Amino acid sequence: MDSLSILAMAAAAVQQRESESLKTTAEFSIRRAQSWDLPLLEYVERSAAEIFRTVNLGFLADGETLAPEVLEAMYQADHLWVATNRFDQPIGFIGGEYLSGNFHIVEISVAKEFQRKGIGKALMTAMVEHVSREGYKSVTLTTYRNLGFNGPWYSRLGFFEVNPHDMGREYLDILASEAQHGLDVRSRCVMRKIL
Repeated sequence: MDSLSILAMAAAAVQQRESESLKTTAEFSIRRAQSWDLPLLEYVERSAAEIFRTVNLGFLADGETLAPEVLEAMYQADHLWVATNRFDQPIGFIGGEYLSGNFHIVEISVAKEFQRKGIGKALMTAMVEHVSREGYKSVTLTTYRNLGFNGPWYSRLGFFEVNPHDMGREYLDILASEAQHGLDVRSRCVMRKIL
């Protein structure tokens, strides 16, 4: 096989991958949350949490979802985005708030049947673009350090682990609250992405 044929095959493979990527993207869209979305986000969050059953953390799937007033506050602050299906129904969301000079992600969830389709990454990208325009210089979150769909996934998106003591009292308070809700503080971490 000559080099021209190899190049043609490589170009065809790239074109096929790009075509598949466009199909996936066309199956959902990202937009700002609207007031009518808020009651539907509990289902999304509960569905997303089902993945924790696969790693013996089922109590998280059975636990509380975000309080309506937390969702409302993020919505009112214009810090809540939803991924929607082709019928404009929420299938994922991301929201956060100001915390010690950073934009802190309170929750990112993608409904179980829509996971591993690039929706979480698209939500993260939309949120980062928006908060960058607002002037935020970094984004933070707390997560499980070693679960593949937590810490390592965030690392691939440019987050890195930071010492919570260096981040300030509010971050230590979040970790303490997580511990009170049964999360193993030894496996939790604070991560940060510089914008």
